[in-house]
Amino acid sequence: MSDIPYDTFKMLLGRMRQRVKKVWKNFTYRIFGHTNPELQRGWIYKTFIEHPAPNYRLITAPTTQNIYLPEGFCDELKKLYDEQYYNIFVLAQNGQYNNGLVIKDFTDANIKDITYQPDMDLHISCDFNVDPMCWVFAHKTDDKVFYFDEIAMENTTTAKACDEFYRRYPNHKGKVIVNGDASGDNRSCTSEYTNYVIIKKKLLQYGYDVEIQIKAFNPPIKNRIMAFNAKVRSADGEICLFVDKKCEKLLYNIYNLKYKEGSSKIDIPTYQQIKQSKELKFLSHPMDAASYLVDFYWPITL
Repeated sequence: MSDIPYDTFKMLLGRMRQRVKKVWKNFTYRIFGHTNPELQRGWIYKTFIEHPAPNYRLITAPTTQNIYLPEGFCDELKKLYDEQYYNIFVLAQNGQYNNGLVIKDFTDANIKDITYQPDMDLHISCDFNVDPMCWVFAHKTDDKVFYFDEIAMENTTTAKACDEFYRRYPNHKGKVIVNGDASGDNRSCTSEYTNYVIIKKKLLQYGYDVEIQIKAFNPPIKNRIMAFNAKVRSADGEICLFVDKKCEKLLYNIYNLKYKEGSSKIDIPTYQQIKQSKELKFLSHPMDAASYLVDFYWPITL
């Protein structure tokens, strides 16, 4: 029901027959609409919760009341989701998933001085753009991720970004694992090789032990954001994502990336807005790079 506009709902109401008499029974017509919870308080919230008509009824079905789920299922969801998402999508509580910001519950507790470890696996997570090219560097454990550095280069190429990585970390001894945008595994008409082939060839030439770990296709952005938020702070309060202050562009995204008002679509700056404020060109791409990594290792499975 949330996929249709309010005007369509009003048109449907106008075409309902209120009561029909048959020989053996009177019929009262009803509309039954179904929807998952919405990320924002849209027209369904206003119509059925804030200002319901006398003949409107809201029926909620919390996941916790599903008797066919295995024991402990909702407890696992509590570990997986952040608190606000869990309350709305599992407990069926009324609320707004965010205050406009895409990344919620990020506090000073998520900011940490992270020491680069030359003997640990180093993850490069990539978002490919000519202007800007945005990569983040991280270490990870079984359940935590630590972003300690980033590349945000203007008017560049994949090969030049590899050169910059080598300039910063020439003596890395652990494995270099490359994650990121699945579309980077596609060839373009301007290059003989895919972005990931370029990265692997270039880093092998520099002497690194390189491995590519990417998905076959990119998940919906809302899945990546859910996975990222769940690591920022889960529903049971655990913090599993940390960012070093050196990651200026990633922090800029965390503090400024917003949804369009009244929707669950991310507000990406337009070309005209970027012309007026150059800094806006770095909005969304660093977050894409960081969320690809989280979604690859800790995806939200619905």
